[in-house]
Amino acid sequence: MEIVTELVKELAKSEKMMWVVGGGEVASENNAKGIKEPELSKDYLTVSAENWHFHLKLDSVTGIQFVEAEGHGDLKSYYVRFSKGWEETLVRCYFPNPYLDDSHQRTQFQPEKFKEFERMRDRYVGREGIVFVQRPQQPVS
Repeated sequence: MEIVTELVKELAKSEKMMWVVGGGEVASENNAKGIKEPELSKDYLTVSAENWHFHLKLDSVTGIQFVEAEGHGDLKSYYVRFSKGWEETLVRCYFPNPYLDDSHQRTQFQPEKFKEFERMRDRYVGREGIVFVQRPQQPVS
């Protein structure tokens, strides 16, 4: 899965990203401080930073989605989701939120933060089945 390797390596170039490993009942949120160039070894891609790492089995990734997700009120988030099938989330990589300042406080929309998501979305969507998804706000239970 060359496209997975290419995209993960590009996402790993920025220390401003947030990597979320897993989904569903257990997920680990990891900031990208000190992130290194991902390493390919046999069927696995290793992504590591200062104090965390994960191994992604490339054959397990059967879907990639660029996602715009509604959150709390008018807050949206933007990320790339690597999935197994449509249901199982393996890894999500969040772009800096254009609705939050550097202290993670709500602020007016910052178009410069949104541009990186747009640039990558426009470059990858349509390649090898990669899609763009707009996800509505999930109900609170």
